[in-house]
Amino acid sequence: MNTSMFYGKRVRAQLHVRPPPEDSDDSCLYDSAGSDEEYVPKPGYDERSSESEMSSSEEENVPKPDGDGSSSEEEIVTTSGQAARQKKKRPNKEKVAWKTVKQTQNSAKNVPMWQGALPDNDSIRLPVEYFRQFFDTELLTLIVNQSNLYSTQENPNHALKLDQKEQFIGTVLYMSVIRLPRSRIYWSNACRVDQVADVMPRDRWEEIKHCIHFTDNTAPNNSDRLFKIRPLIDSLLPKFQALPQEQMMSIDEQMVPFKGRSVLKQYIPKKPYKWGYKIFVLCDTKGLVHSFDVYAGKSDPPPGSQDIGASGNVVLKLAQVIEGSVNHLLYFDNWFSSLNLFVALAKRGIPALGTVRQNRLQDCSFSKDDTLKKKGRGTFEEQQAVIDSVEVRAVKWFDNRGVIVASTFASAQPVSFTERWDRKQKRKVSVQCPSIITLYNKFMGGVDALDALIAYYRIHIRSKKYYH
Repeated sequence: MNTSMFYGKRVRAQLHVRPPPEDSDDSCLYDSAGSDEEYVPKPGYDERSSESEMSSSEEENVPKPDGDGSSSEEEIVTTSGQAARQKKKRPNKEKVAWKTVKQTQNSAKNVPMWQGALPDNDSIRLPVEYFRQFFDTELLTLIVNQSNLYSTQENPNHALKLDQKEQFIGTVLYMSVIRLPRSRIYWSNACRVDQVADVMPRDRWEEIKHCIHFTDNTAPNNSDRLFKIRPLIDSLLPKFQALPQEQMMSIDEQMVPFKGRSVLKQYIPKKPYKWGYKIFVLCDTKGLVHSFDVYAGKSDPPPGSQDIGASGNVVLKLAQVIEGSVNHLLYFDNWFSSLNLFVALAKRGIPALGTVRQNRLQDCSFSKDDTLKKKGRGTFEEQQAVIDSVEVRAVKWFDNRGVIVASTFASAQPVSFTERWDRKQKRKVSVQCPSIITLYNKFMGGVDALDALIAYYRIHIRSKKYYH
C-alpha cells in the first residue's frame, strides 16, 4: 500500500528576505568591522567529567594569541557574509630522538637498589587496636556529633552516644562475615544472629544508619562534590600516608560497588564491579594502602607541579607521599602513562615503569603486530630516548598481541623465559620474556590484591542513593 495516499509530502517553508533599499545603511551589515565576533569556546574546556572524556597526558593547551588580544580592522573584515575565525596554532612539539637498542648484555640497565628500610616488626596487637589506629576517638566523636546534629533536626529525643556508634560499626563489620540477603533478617526469628541482634534493637540500628553524617548539611560546599565525606577523608588519609612504605609501589583504579543514584557514579566495563565510585589508590605489593584519591572530576596538578593531563596529575598527586631519595619504584598502567609523567617522576627521584599506549610515545615507531607475529611469539623490540636529561626505555613485546612497556630504570635485558600454551602443538612452549615485562607482571598487582582481600569480607548493606 502506498502511504502517500494518506500523507502528503511536507512542504518546506521558504524564507523570503526583502533586499534593503539602495539608500539604506543596512547594506553594510555583513561586512562591517564593528559586527559582533563569533563565540569561540575557551581551549581545553569540557564540562563533562567521565573517565572516557578525560584528556590524555599528551594533550597540550592551545596558546593564547600574543599581544593584548585586540585585533586590527583587516583581521575581522570578512566577505560573502561569513564571520571571521581566528586560527589558533598549537605550539610545535620538540621532536624526540629515539634509537634502537642492540640486544647485548651491556644494554641492560641495573634496577636501583633500595636505600630505605622498614621498621622492625612490632608485637601482634588485637584486631580492635588496629581498627582504632584509623578510627580513633577523635574521628568517632566527630561522627557522633554530626550524626546527632542531623538527628535532632528530625527527632531531638533520640541522641546518639559514642558507645552506640562503636556498636553500630561492630555490627556492620560482623554482617560482612555472616552475609544475609537483607539487614532485617539478622533480627528475625528464623535466622537470628545473636552477635548483631543482642547488641541493639533493629529499629535503633536502622535509625543510626539513617542519621549517620560526617558534616553539617546546613553549610554545603558546592565546589566540593565530596563535602559530605570530606571530614572522613581528611581524617583517614594522613593515617594511611604515615604507614611505612616498601620499595615497590603501584597505582591503579578501585571500584566501590554502587548502582544507586549519584553524580559520582562511574561505569568501567572491564572491572569486576562495573558500576560504582572510582578511587585511585597507591598500594604496595601486599595490597596495603598508602594514599588514595576519590574521583570527583578532572584532577588538577599538585601545587608546584606542571599540568601533564588529568591522568598524569593523579599519579603526581598520589606520589607526593613517596620519598624521592631512597629509590622507591612506581608502577602503573597505560591509562596513566605518558612521557611527561615519566620525566616528571624521574626529576623527583622516583623511577617508574608502566604499560603505555603507542600514541603517547611521541615520534616512537615500533613494528606492527602482524610483522612481529611472523617472527614468532616472544619477539620484542627496544628503543631509548633522552628527554630533558632523563633516559626512557620503551619495549614492545609480542605475546598473543603486542604490548608496549616504558620505564626510566628497566630494560629488555636480561631476557628470561616463560611458558605459554601453544594451540597448534597442544602443549606448553617456552617464550622469551624481556626483563621489563617480568618486573611489571610481578609488582603491578598491589591494588588487585587489595580488591581480592576486600572481596572476602565486603559489606553488603545496600542503599538506593548517596546519603542526604
